[in-house]
Amino acid sequence: MSAFFSRIRAVILSIITMISLALFPPEPIVPEFGETAKQVKTAFDEGEFIMGSNDLIVSADGNDSNPGTLEAPLKTFEKAKEILKSDSSDETVTVWFRKGAYFIDNTVEFTADDRSNVIYRSYPDEEVSFTGAKEISEWSEGTVNGVDAFVANVEINSDEDYFHSLFKDGRRLSRPNYPKTGVLKIADPKTDEAMVPESEANFFTNSAVFYAHKQDVLNFSNIKDVDVRIMHFWCDELLPLHSIDTETGRVETRKPTAMTVRVDDNYVFENVKEALSQPGEWYLDRSEGKLYYIPEAGDTVENTVLYAGKTEKLLSLNNAKNITFRGINFECTDWDYIGKTDGTYNNEFPATHPLFKNLNYNSNHTQAAYETPAAINISASDSINFVDCLFKNISYTALKFENASKNCTVESSEFNEIGANAIFIDGNKETNVISENITVKDCHITKYGRIFNNAIGILLTHAIDCELSNNEIHEGWYTGISVGWTWGYGHNPTNNIKICNNLIYDIGNGWLSDMGGIYTLGIQPDTVISGNVIHNVGCDEGSYGYGGWGIYLDEGSSGMLVENNLVYDCSSQTFHQHYGKDNVIRNNIFALGEEGAFRITKYSDHNALTLTNNIFVTDNATMYALLTDADWFVDDSNIYWDYENGATVYSGDSMSFFERKSIPSMVARGYYNNAVFADPLFKDAKNHNFTLALNSPAIEMGFKPWDYNAGTKTLFE
Repeated sequence: MSAFFSRIRAVILSIITMISLALFPPEPIVPEFGETAKQVKTAFDEGEFIMGSNDLIVSADGNDSNPGTLEAPLKTFEKAKEILKSDSSDETVTVWFRKGAYFIDNTVEFTADDRSNVIYRSYPDEEVSFTGAKEISEWSEGTVNGVDAFVANVEINSDEDYFHSLFKDGRRLSRPNYPKTGVLKIADPKTDEAMVPESEANFFTNSAVFYAHKQDVLNFSNIKDVDVRIMHFWCDELLPLHSIDTETGRVETRKPTAMTVRVDDNYVFENVKEALSQPGEWYLDRSEGKLYYIPEAGDTVENTVLYAGKTEKLLSLNNAKNITFRGINFECTDWDYIGKTDGTYNNEFPATHPLFKNLNYNSNHTQAAYETPAAINISASDSINFVDCLFKNISYTALKFENASKNCTVESSEFNEIGANAIFIDGNKETNVISENITVKDCHITKYGRIFNNAIGILLTHAIDCELSNNEIHEGWYTGISVGWTWGYGHNPTNNIKICNNLIYDIGNGWLSDMGGIYTLGIQPDTVISGNVIHNVGCDEGSYGYGGWGIYLDEGSSGMLVENNLVYDCSSQTFHQHYGKDNVIRNNIFALGEEGAFRITKYSDHNALTLTNNIFVTDNATMYALLTDADWFVDDSNIYWDYENGATVYSGDSMSFFERKSIPSMVARGYYNNAVFADPLFKDAKNHNFTLALNSPAIEMGFKPWDYNAGTKTLFE
């Protein structure tokens, strides 16, 4: 009975609070502090060149028969590494690279036999690139599809000679897509010809056929060099074509999809010769042995130099120790991940057909481009460091740490135009081979997932004691930072991950679904998400699209602390927990989510989280998206405000009159405990200045302001 009267009392108090706030709103007193700072990178202190007694010099103009001195430098990276194997001293040795581009034809491999305590670095004030691309400069004038083009003869004797990447002036050039703008829609997914697994049939049906709308398909030439990209759920399928029937619209691929195809899923055709028409586009016709390039303004056959991707993997470090790369550019690698298939093929597609038994499934990266290779792979290695490096136009994942690698650092480095994940920290739960103490800090990651769209800025699966801090991450098609790789409450070796002071924005961009600025999976004791600024996360805008969340604690996420984060302008809620246990969400600002502020989607018979001292502001959107009774989670001492409706805030799955829940209704359910319904007095929330007035009711409630620019002042403009 006492609990009943307590709820009645709370309802009455909430009504009185709303009336008083409406009649006597607090006057703002705005102090002059907290303006957003420019993001400026701390300059690389290249220091003075001092040649150590065992140091080596490498120059693009050198010779590998030289001793490697300043006057007589070596020519190749590989030769310097070979010479160092004979040095048995423990002192640190530096290999200095003079300016220029060093082409890496075959992956440079480090093992336990290589010398440790080595720094490979650029000579002060000189730019050094390790590149996987070769020059193409002998052009003639021609035409293609009625458009003026430059043409180069390319010898293609095998698949090894065929390339998927072409670069110009430090940027990746585009393969021709069809259609030129927008997307096409699946007419019929032919689910009766799909292979349906015993579990998860809703998401993971595998199919190698669908029907297009007949007006959307053409008789493409070189059809087996055409790829189809299907965007759905949290996955983009990149599949090589087998055939198209223009009479019926039937499309067959040489690999089955990883996920279920649905009517009206978005798709495009890539690498279509008939679509080659725009300046900067290119097409390699293996049947003719010719490369076609549509010139841009100022291009002539005499001055045009392009670079064809040849090498896919630049470096491999396996059981290596104490090696640092400093001030090096890693650039322009190729990819060929989807084009390798095994087995034979015919036009029959029942689920029992050998297609599903014989095909190589290695491209079916259903989440986070997990199985995509890395251009630089670090395995079972200790103290491998990358400092002030540039990773640009990398076609796969740029950096991967795996198999119990430990004590490694990626610091003050830039990742730009990355095909898959920028950085991947991996481990194996089944064998308990866990990577540990990997630090990624002060890095700038932009335009990741450019080929494998469902890639992550920083992906961490099974690892412990890692720090991901002070990084700026933006312009990816999917999640910014993802931590954990265990669905549900099973054993998860991931713990003690610090995700702090990162700036994450402009991700998703309306392409895929089910993403977060920061995303977690599984039980993760001592993991902290703190001081991050996250904004403009946008999911697929189509009828199937959902889930553009700011902070997203997915299945089983438990034992984590989420505090002092600023999240705003997300296409869904600013905070979402699918299900989990005993997370603490405190002292955050969750603002202006298009579908509301806060959501939990699955009921638990335990406390899912504790929500305290947070500021929630919406603009004619719900506070809590939930319809359950009390005891799902605990809230206490939060402040709520709606810029359209003021203190009259609502919860529920929508703002529809028949679905929204009023304050008294929510209080009766056990929520809004010790709540304050008032304008928190931000300086200008709608223009993204969340500085609080000194007399803010949030501060009076116990909210503790922090400098949300502090973690992002050492980054790039």
